[in-house]
Amino acid sequence: MKPLPKFQYHAPRTLAEAVQLIDTLDNAKPVIGGTDLVPLLREAACSPSHIVDLNNVAELNYVREEDGFICIGATATHSQVAASELMRKAPAVVDAVSRIGSVQIRNRGSITGNLCNASPAADSAPPLLVYDAEVEIVSSGDTAILPLPELFAGPKINSLEPNELVTGIRFPVPPESSSSSFKRIARRKAFTLSVVSAAAYVEMDGGVCTEARVAFGSVAETPIRAPRVEELLTGEEMDGQTISEAAEAANQSVAPVTDMRGTAEYRRDMCGVLLKRALYTAVGRLS
Repeated sequence: MKPLPKFQYHAPRTLAEAVQLIDTLDNAKPVIGGTDLVPLLREAACSPSHIVDLNNVAELNYVREEDGFICIGATATHSQVAASELMRKAPAVVDAVSRIGSVQIRNRGSITGNLCNASPAADSAPPLLVYDAEVEIVSSGDTAILPLPELFAGPKINSLEPNELVTGIRFPVPPESSSSSFKRIARRKAFTLSVVSAAAYVEMDGGVCTEARVAFGSVAETPIRAPRVEELLTGEEMDGQTISEAAEAANQSVAPVTDMRGTAEYRRDMCGVLLKRALYTAVGRLS
């Protein structure tokens, strides 16, 4: 096993202290679970001079409802989110975080870290995209709210400045008439990245879909929404014909690439398959 490079370790106990460290230290890197960072360190793909561990910052660890939003703190782990009763209002998010990595990874890793890593295959991204999630960003003397799509600048590239920290994720509390689902295909059932993933969100009035949101992972440089598919679903009866038409539109809405995990053609075809499964599950959850 390759040794880690040398760095100075810092463990702030308050957000203010963490922000000050990130702002003043040269070449500093925040860490929560480290499940993405540690492999990068071992491969010398990342060489920070300082590591700022956020796990002792108690004010960043929460899953709560506040001012009409469901809020997830930066250090909340996948396991914490999956176990939260509040998150039952957003079942697609629970679907996703319940399947990320292994039990050990879920107990250590965080949704915030998964998003900030900006992988096109990040399983937490499509469900949060369909819930119109935002990230809360703090830097020295400033606080900002950023729509989640704007966090992703490219494959494994986020839009954060070196002195900025994501302190939390939030999205509006979904209405009772809504539900969602997340589906994925991978080369094995666990411990691997998704070849394709899909999330679907629906609001229903009887059998009619009054609002739909659809997102995909692993089919573009970043996780993406599919506005054309959403338009086809909105205002329509959620029957087999509508869902099949949406699935066909999904296949035409993506332009994936071929890599070691799957071909572009396979990924494109699976978008429609997964969307069908996600839509049927989401609607079924409202029965």
